[in-house]
Amino acid sequence: MENLLYFIIVLAIAFAFTAFSIPHIVKVSRAKNLFDTPEARKLNKTVVPTLGGIGIFIGVLLGITIGGNGFPFFDLKYIIASMAVTFFVGIQDDLVGTTPRAKLIMICLSIFIVSILADLQLAHMHGFLGLTSVGYLPAIVLTFFVGIVIINAFNLIDGIDGLASGLAIEISLAFGIWFWLIDLPEYALLAFATSGASAAFFIYNVFGRTHKLFMGDTGSLLLGTIIFVLAIKFNEISATYTGQYSLNSVPAVLIGFLAYPLFDVLRVFFLRIIICKRSPFTADKNHIHHRLLSIGFTHLEATLIIVAGNATFIGASLILQNFMGVLGLTIVHFTVAMILSFGLEFYILYNVKLNPNDQYQTLMLPYRLVKLKQNW
Repeated sequence: MENLLYFIIVLAIAFAFTAFSIPHIVKVSRAKNLFDTPEARKLNKTVVPTLGGIGIFIGVLLGITIGGNGFPFFDLKYIIASMAVTFFVGIQDDLVGTTPRAKLIMICLSIFIVSILADLQLAHMHGFLGLTSVGYLPAIVLTFFVGIVIINAFNLIDGIDGLASGLAIEISLAFGIWFWLIDLPEYALLAFATSGASAAFFIYNVFGRTHKLFMGDTGSLLLGTIIFVLAIKFNEISATYTGQYSLNSVPAVLIGFLAYPLFDVLRVFFLRIIICKRSPFTADKNHIHHRLLSIGFTHLEATLIIVAGNATFIGASLILQNFMGVLGLTIVHFTVAMILSFGLEFYILYNVKLNPNDQYQTLMLPYRLVKLKQNW
């Protein structure tokens, strides 16, 4: 097992390069007027540079290459290529915009590189619905589906200061520690580098004044891609690893690791398609972090609440996997998430006066109940 201090150094390298690059990115953004302009749907009230994802990419890339230490990392060239695809489509979207279809095509290309060229697929089911594994073609289809969900989830949750980067720090660090414990140093390297680069961005994004910036689609798509790769490897290596740190109910544990991004994107898509009758990719202010802001929490407070909640799901998953099967633990995750979500919706309905003319906010509650409360 590689010394943990080594991976902490890798984390520090990625942190340092991201922290060093961000002031220069902000300087260039200001010189070229590359800003996120405030509008009705957005929460920022001033113009802010949006290319923070470039700093994250630099930190991760240099962290894993400088810190490689001769590890036999066959998948690395494909992972970097996959990262590059989502990185560049993110830059295009941040600078000139792109359509959801074009973005989806590039995300699929990124997943193709990982699943086909690197031969990294979601093939093992660990007993979910009675299945232990699936064939090659079903594994490819499942990998594409999971990849699209995870990458888009990170893209969609990037709505308040520190949220996407805070969750990336937490989730990648959890993966990294487990990869380190089972002696898979190359993936621990990727995870710790991601955590370090995300931490540097988090500081500038949350606490920055002169050099405050957003990660934009450049960063959120990039982080989603890396977390997707780590999640697939976590699932697959768990099927063959039988050592001291082996886990049960792995797909359900993965859902726990990614609880907030997964549940929030499913919740918002349901609200947009079923209740609002519009495209699932239509932007609005119906994410859970928007709900927390409407109650009166600040960006930082809402971020800390969500990150702490996701950490609770991670901890609960690691404990309950010893006692519950995949299906049972999955049901527990979604039941708890639904209770918390609807509890928040009812609290807002009866305690917070939402603007009835705000086209970007819709409670995920029956229309008649909302109308009754408005007329009461």
